[in-house]
Amino acid sequence: MMNTLTKVLPFLFLLLSASVFSAEAYQDQKVVYHINYDDPTRISATFSNIANHISQLGEDHITVKAVIHGPAIKYFIEASHDDAKQIALDSLRLNNVQFIICRNSLEGFHVTREDLYEVEADDVVQAGLPEIVHLQQQGYFYVRP
Repeated sequence: MMNTLTKVLPFLFLLLSASVFSAEAYQDQKVVYHINYDDPTRISATFSNIANHISQLGEDHITVKAVIHGPAIKYFIEASHDDAKQIALDSLRLNNVQFIICRNSLEGFHVTREDLYEVEADDVVQAGLPEIVHLQQQGYFYVRP
């Protein structure tokens, strides 16, 4: 009996310690997601990545910003009259995701922020890529799914 217990105890300790460490393995995070593609399926998958990321850490332990530029602007234009896209954006915004829109891309597509779904003046920056670098300099980790 003692021999079996000696063999099982290290395994049980390993299982218990793994579950304790996995629950507390993540520190608070600041993340910038880079979205510049015109593929609704890929954007939807990216939004799922963001939601899963928030779910894993808890919204009090993560700050998420998504920089939107180039053809990804089309998603926000289409969302102004597409309920499913509105729901996708609103659900992330309810989890404190900030969408940062590139003014250069707006100008390139000949639209204003008012043509996009729920974009405020504070959400617009002149250029998306310098904003990504700026956020990295502030400690945000770069993610581009």
